[in-house]
Amino acid sequence: MTGMSRLEGKVAVITGTAGGIGRASALRFAEEGAAILGADVSADANAETARLVQDAGGKMVSTTVDVTE
Repeated sequence: MTGMSRLEGKVAVITGTAGGIGRASALRFAEEGAAILGADVSADANAETARLVQDAGGKMVSTTVDVTE
């Protein structure tokens, strides 16, 4: 993830980042330069998404939360 991208300097808060659309969104937003705050009820899978983002050169912090509460 190099160069200036459309979302450089922005922070995206994304729910459901443990898998599926949420994980794909986190990876894509990070690819575009955003820092990610990823929230999901599944701590282990969410941490895996953070690792994938970071391995690709992006920035993500994961938090465990149940957004239905």
